Amino acid sequence: MTTKSRLALLSALAATPVFAAPFLAIGDNAELFLTARSEARYEDNLTFLSSNELQDTIFEFAPGVELTFGKSSLTKGTVAFSERFTAYTDNSYLNEVLANFFAKSTYEGSKLRLDLNASFNEQFQNNRDILGQTDASLVRSDVYTAGGNAELSLTKKSKVGVGLQYDSTQYVGVFGLLDRDIYVVPVNYYFAVKPKLDLGLGVQYRATQVAIKDKDYMDTYVNVGARGEFTPKLLGSFSVGFNSRSGDAANSDSDGIGLKAALTYVFTQKTQFTLDASNDFGTGATGVRQEKASISLGARSKIAEDFSAFSSLGLEQTSFQGFDRDDTFISARVGVSYTYNKYLSFDTSISHFDNASAGKQGNADFDANIVSISANVRY
Repeated sequence: MTTKSRLALLSALAATPVFAAPFLAIGDNAELFLTARSEARYEDNLTFLSSNELQDTIFEFAPGVELTFGKSSLTKGTVAFSERFTAYTDNSYLNEVLANFFAKSTYEGSKLRLDLNASFNEQFQNNRDILGQTDASLVRSDVYTAGGNAELSLTKKSKVGVGLQYDSTQYVGVFGLLDRDIYVVPVNYYFAVKPKLDLGLGVQYRATQVAIKDKDYMDTYVNVGARGEFTPKLLGSFSVGFNSRSGDAANSDSDGIGLKAALTYVFTQKTQFTLDASNDFGTGATGVRQEKASISLGARSKIAEDFSAFSSLGLEQTSFQGFDRDDTFISARVGVSYTYNKYLSFDTSISHFDNASAGKQGNADFDANIVSISANVRY
């Protein structure tokens, strides 16, 4: 099962069955919606520092538009754009206007499926890679993504998939942080052992290019796995295999067990649980080699006709290669969603983050809390 299918199932199970009428219908297959999100939140550690925590109440407003097309055709897609206005009550020098663009399209024929995606996000927030090394300010960056995946049916039971994904992070006006470009090429072969369950064999190549000499890396992940419905209630995908990394700098070569898992357990028609896990290499904002292991648990339940409750708990262990530093990061979130009508919904949540940094260069301890309430309009 693809990630898109998994998310679609979760949305169908958790959402109230109401659909907004479009602001403008464009022919028979396209619809234009006006969107807006407003949020008020309190953060007690804006910059993720271990001391002299900066706290504030923030107000955000993000008007936008969303175009959906292909309602009655093999090719479907969505294009969305919003402009996010952020205002800080006490620290107005952090006020910012940030653009967000997202596009995706899917073609699904009898033997061929194509998935395309692209996005651009302007961000103004700190990163755990560089916390403890900045003053009372936030990091400004531009994040670009683009990619696609093609999956072709060879026989009634076998498929082959090939993809290409590009991710780029460009820092704006920040000294010491390195722009990086990441190219990922997955190649997979799937064989159906049941009508809704595939076994898979794959290899993934990933090239990371960092804007400094001797900081480029090449990763190879050879894996086996499965996707689809494992039982009537358990669905998703997982893979496990051998991960290897090579680089331009001395002592860059390393290897280990790789893992990717995204599973959903449908407990009832109103309640489902999720499990996401990974073990992989990474590259930090300063070009530092990383080894990351993470696991997160989630739950969502429709507690009334218009109310849903959600929660998540995550754990991530990061080892900074070439440095005497190991971080353990814990995140937790609980919240409630309320659908007022087909145009308007509300969310409120409480989030907690804790980072414990060990080693001689482990100067990145912090904890932070966020309380937020938001309203979402789609017309």
